[in-house]
Amino acid sequence: MFFRSIRNYAVKAIALLFATVLSAGVAGSYARPVDVNADEDLYPSLYDLFRERSGDPENFISQERFAGRVLGNCVLLNGIDYSYGAQSNTLGCDGFVSLVLRLSLDTVYDFERDWDQYWCRYDYHEEHIVAASHVDKYEIFRPGGTSVTWLYHNYVDEIVDSRIHKYPVEGMDNYDWIEFLDNIGAQPGDILFWDEDADNEFWSHIGIYAGVEDGEAMMWHASSIKGYVCEQSLEEITCDVGYLDYVSVLPLTVQPARAGLYADTANSDKDFSYSFYRNPDCDYCIGRISSSCTLSEQSNLDDLPLYPDFSGDAYEYTLYFTRDTSPFSIEAGDSVLADQTVFKLVMRVEPDDDTKGTLKYAVYGVEDIRYYGGGEIRDYDYMSGGQVIPITDYR
Repeated sequence: MFFRSIRNYAVKAIALLFATVLSAGVAGSYARPVDVNADEDLYPSLYDLFRERSGDPENFISQERFAGRVLGNCVLLNGIDYSYGAQSNTLGCDGFVSLVLRLSLDTVYDFERDWDQYWCRYDYHEEHIVAASHVDKYEIFRPGGTSVTWLYHNYVDEIVDSRIHKYPVEGMDNYDWIEFLDNIGAQPGDILFWDEDADNEFWSHIGIYAGVEDGEAMMWHASSIKGYVCEQSLEEITCDVGYLDYVSVLPLTVQPARAGLYADTANSDKDFSYSFYRNPDCDYCIGRISSSCTLSEQSNLDDLPLYPDFSGDAYEYTLYFTRDTSPFSIEAGDSVLADQTVFKLVMRVEPDDDTKGTLKYAVYGVEDIRYYGGGEIRDYDYMSGGQVIPITDYR
């Protein structure tokens, strides 16, 4: 009995010691779970960092699609309950941003939404374990496995170049926010870090810039005041939350060049209408252009974003389009007739300086590889953009 008691005490002591060491390891992992220092120059955006870490950068998704995934996953998590601390089925502000990025990078699976909570697993094939904290190859941590302060100190101006550092936003109204975000070239999907004071020791909050909607600058975040994940105006956040007085902005993607299309009636004696798509299968309509009337979808083509190519030396964007049988014959999003010609519009901006460059564009047939037309615009203000690419009747 004596030796059995000694053995039991020893087992309990070893278990207690192991638990203490494990807890210390977890606490340490949350403080600094992995070394994320940049190898050389700072990355211009999180996208560039993730593309390199993907292991197959040449086949990584486009910036536009990645930003779309991020914003789409913000909507997916809308209404999830807010929680402090552990975030296994609910979300704090850091867990929300973490989960949005993990969903967008496809390192979670079996995701399920159950009213105001969620459940998912993580792709262990894409993960390694550092100090008891699961980290994927992109080093975006599980909800509850990181913190706003850790992300700030290890990413902002340490591995990714920020758009702006520690800008005072106390009392800013919606007009101030729109002007500020426009001046720094903020893009939907950018990460916003918030703090209550001017020092860099601790950071209070984090969210994802949603863009300007109906004239209001908006942000997605897990709100402790609202009690759930929501989209909220930045003016309301600034006014309602007394401790969010400073902001730093980390770019998700780089600022794109801009170009717009217009219906060129000077070179056509007949009415025409075209529907534009993101892919050659023509199953994702983004807008239409007509020579005979103004279409609501035409505004979608006024300010197209052109993101840098893989080399980073030029901005490029490709659209696909088909001629409608008449300007009023189909609704946007309808399937394309099999015998219709699918055209490809290739746009490229080669910068001369930070705001101006040469815009080149050309129209080809996808199947017959025929050249239908194109042009070149020198000294083009590609950051401001404009409706400068003519679309005429290509029959």
